[in-house]
Amino acid sequence: MTAKLEVSASPAELQDWFEAQGWTDGLPVVPPTPELVAAMVEGSGLAAAQVVGALAPAGKPFTVEKVAVNAVMAGCKPAYMPVILAAVRAMMQPQFNLAALQATTHPVAPFLLVNGSIRGRIGINCGNNALGQGFRANATIGRAVRLVLMNLGGGLPGKTDMATLGSPAKFTFCAGENEEASPWEPLHAERGMEKTESAVLVHGGEAPHNLQDHASATPSELLMTFASNMAVLGSNNIGIGGSGSQIILLLGPEHARILAKHGMKKDDIRAELHKRMRLRFDTMGVALRNFYQSRRPAFDVGPDVTEISYLDDPSQIIVAVAGGPGLHSMMIPGFGGTTQAVLERIAVER
Repeated sequence: MTAKLEVSASPAELQDWFEAQGWTDGLPVVPPTPELVAAMVEGSGLAAAQVVGALAPAGKPFTVEKVAVNAVMAGCKPAYMPVILAAVRAMMQPQFNLAALQATTHPVAPFLLVNGSIRGRIGINCGNNALGQGFRANATIGRAVRLVLMNLGGGLPGKTDMATLGSPAKFTFCAGENEEASPWEPLHAERGMEKTESAVLVHGGEAPHNLQDHASATPSELLMTFASNMAVLGSNNIGIGGSGSQIILLLGPEHARILAKHGMKKDDIRAELHKRMRLRFDTMGVALRNFYQSRRPAFDVGPDVTEISYLDDPSQIIVAVAGGPGLHSMMIPGFGGTTQAVLERIAVER
């Protein structure tokens, strides 16, 4: 069982005390009383003492109860626990490479994209302002994951988390796929799961970058806009860690309808973007090109070659639909090929 502490203090003093322990993300937390923690554990459908695993860099095993403590502090409802635990399991997978994400100077954060019926049951926002404020499930699930990474994983700013600037996404970064507005099958079904199941994709990414196009009415023109914005210099997706870099393209429903109206499937979108996303060598300095050349074989070409594909394969672009009305989409650049997005089934639903 988690040790219980008795603290006699005013609410303001209690917040100061939690902050002094290094247990918060800088925002006020909900005191994790035994009653609130017990309710959170019950929401998981698991035993309090069940070991979940260990997270880098701390590497110390922790229980469901300890995850519940952080979920309470984040302001979660008990019904959110299955999503949080699934996200934690995803981050423990070797291909996610959490040790690198926790320690890097890069402003990477785990982005959670939730699929399935659990979205509606617990109130995850998939529509208007899906990546913004105003929805408790999105805000607190993402925040709980961050507190878990700090308090159980040991990712502490300036100590083990060495992000040069960081990002607002490191507070919370969670949304649901707008399956109802998508003209294609949802992400988890695309990856072999049943539509009736629920799942969370965890992607190590930067803060989202807006893709605005209020004019293009054909796939060719719209994807030209997207490709221009997605193939940017100064991104880890160019070459850090090899050819496995991933970018999430979150299509707004209106942009998705333009593409689907002309018969485009997700694979078509990926293929067209891959064709259009080019990296011109005359846009980068010699030192930077040499830096990438040692990390990605595609850079090892002769002087007659003036450009290469931004990514090595179309599959490195993950396509999903989110948001509400408006001709905006989003891209979420990745941390590079040293990490892979992980889809995890949400095992318990209530």
